[in-house]
Amino acid sequence: MKPEKKSTLERVGVLAVAFIVQIVWFVIIMNNIVSYSAYIQFAFTFASIIMVLYLVNKDESPAYRMSWIIVITLFPLLGGILYLMIGNKRPTIWMRRSVDLLQKLHSKEMTSVPSAQEYLEKKDKRLSALSQYISNYAHMPVYTNTDAKYFPNGESVMSSLIYDLKQAKSTIFIEFFIVETGVMFDSIFEVLKEKAKEGVDVRFLYDDFGSITRLPKDFDEQLEELGIKALKFNPVKPLISMVYNTRDHRKFVIIDSEIGYTGGLNIADEYINVKERFGYWKDNMVRIQGPATWNLTNLFLNMWNSFYYTDESYEPFRIDHIMNETREIQEDETAMNEMGFVQPFGDTPLDVEPVGENVYREILNNAQDYVYIYTPYLVISYELQTAMQLAAKRGVDVRLMTPGIPDKKMVFRLTRSFYRPLMKAGIKIYEFTPGFLHAKTFVSDDKVATVGTINLDYRSLYLHFETSTMFYYHPVIEDISKDFLESQERSRRIKLKDIEAGLVDSVWDAVLRLIAPFV
Repeated sequence: MKPEKKSTLERVGVLAVAFIVQIVWFVIIMNNIVSYSAYIQFAFTFASIIMVLYLVNKDESPAYRMSWIIVITLFPLLGGILYLMIGNKRPTIWMRRSVDLLQKLHSKEMTSVPSAQEYLEKKDKRLSALSQYISNYAHMPVYTNTDAKYFPNGESVMSSLIYDLKQAKSTIFIEFFIVETGVMFDSIFEVLKEKAKEGVDVRFLYDDFGSITRLPKDFDEQLEELGIKALKFNPVKPLISMVYNTRDHRKFVIIDSEIGYTGGLNIADEYINVKERFGYWKDNMVRIQGPATWNLTNLFLNMWNSFYYTDESYEPFRIDHIMNETREIQEDETAMNEMGFVQPFGDTPLDVEPVGENVYREILNNAQDYVYIYTPYLVISYELQTAMQLAAKRGVDVRLMTPGIPDKKMVFRLTRSFYRPLMKAGIKIYEFTPGFLHAKTFVSDDKVATVGTINLDYRSLYLHFETSTMFYYHPVIEDISKDFLESQERSRRIKLKDIEAGLVDSVWDAVLRLIAPFV
């Protein structure tokens, strides 16, 4: 399957022109309305004041709210409407009705699986409290009896992934933000076609916006013709809408509900360094095998059925013999402790609970010796910034690694604007010299780690569907920590003198910080 580049570019061009025409038309109409009557102008100003008061009282990130308050104050009409269109989560009410309903319905099923919560509590009460928080608010339990393998880059995962796909007996579920044809896609796609012919239930979910310049508009229909069930998340249409800001940023490959791959990779050749973009592309992935994969299956099915509009039972997808083996292992606490604990979870923009950000903050709050962080973007709230600074100030070795070659220059400039206060608190910051760092990983004290899709920026933390996998006292944590230290050897440590800024640069950084929630 080779989509024509011309057709994708034409689609993007049509959408861009349509959006620009609508925006110009909207501005002209609004200006005419406002200038027509002082009473109308007063009404809009009054509405903006009400919106500011609403934001002040809203239970959201203070930094996110403050940026919007400033914009609405400076531009009462345009700022208020912009917030309603791209800043407020209420426009996704139709998603909430479908996705939330299934999440709540099937979260009850999760209580019947053999959670290892009480055993983690015996080992470490503070980490158990973090795990319990995830269970309470993301509705995803923690498990033992789950193997894990860490892949420090995209190219290292391919042979294992293709082998596992070829062994699939009943189901293959795939979900990605970006999909593009090429070497990586072709390697996966050839197996999917064969498996679909064999009768395996193959489902392919991708984000339409994430792949808009890479796939043809009818890509889902092409897959259906080959026997692969397909869905594109939140399709983009030539109409300005409030829902386009909500994207599916998750990355899954789930095989027979027993094996799961997740992490930072998308399906495109730069992720496996077949094609060079921004130097060497550093990413990571984890493969889990065992009962914890059920969390990934549940997350996928919730999203799939929300848009496929089916009420299928999830029971046929659960591997009961794995669950029963887990119950048996839980009777041997020594063996269970050697295996460690695994807890995949999802974060949704359809509520006011920033689970991903809170998990990151708690890892920092619980740390005693070190916290190593991979992140491609550093556009953080005051609360997360404070958590990093306090950890360093109490003697924790906090290290951040960001790209040496950025994919977005303005975001990289914004990332660097956060360096100075963090470094003054004692945090060591490294830039990955060979190229672009796309991994999103925290690892701390050889006790806890998380690998997933959640960037340290407002879009990931508040506006997108995301996922991450927690590891507590699991053998794989050592591999994650080791990979960071090896990457550090190929990175440049940033000094304060490297980020000295004059008056103009400081003003520009302040402007960028102001618009950070919109980037």
